[in-house]
Amino acid sequence: MAKKRAAKRRVWNKGIELGQKDAFTPAQVKRIRHVLADRGVPGIRDLALFSLAIDTMLQGPELLNLTVKDVRRSDGEIRSVIEVARRRRKPPVRCALSKVSANALGKWIAVSGKKRGDYIFPGRGASSSRPMTARQMSRLLQSWVAEAGLDPKKYGIESLRRTKALHILNGTGDIETVRALLGHAKIESTARYLRIAKRSDPIAISRAFDI
Repeated sequence: MAKKRAAKRRVWNKGIELGQKDAFTPAQVKRIRHVLADRGVPGIRDLALFSLAIDTMLQGPELLNLTVKDVRRSDGEIRSVIEVARRRRKPPVRCALSKVSANALGKWIAVSGKKRGDYIFPGRGASSSRPMTARQMSRLLQSWVAEAGLDPKKYGIESLRRTKALHILNGTGDIETVRALLGHAKIESTARYLRIAKRSDPIAISRAFDI
């Protein structure tokens, strides 16, 4: 009986490992952006979605529920910093947008003719009354990854959320800042999410995430 329980534990742990997705390297982020930019007008939405996901490090539902007024001021300018309300009574999180994201968002909102109350990324074949689903976004991501010559099995929506967090942590060793950016209540949650065993040693953290 004890052997059976041990076997079950080993299978469960193996499944968790296989379910984890890789973060993107800076070079891979640039490659995917280049692929989407080369599509011209058809790629504007996808470039905006990909860039915004990387910058904000938001969970899928929080990202997809963003509306135009969340990212654009009344004068039409894209905000450099946005504040995002979160579910389950969690405090809001502030996100900085890069120039790449701001430019892509501005172009997409202009081309799509969206109004202030519209979702930025509506579902396929639907009006702006409903946002894109996480499943739809996942399928898009898989197509972007494949088109960029990467293995779709290694990446998922969580890859987008973890990418910039790991790059910041790798460059600074400041897990407290990363915790705040990810919106975690406890630093232990960030350590587990990014698979960090020791959070007190910046050098060990940097070596563990050499990109």
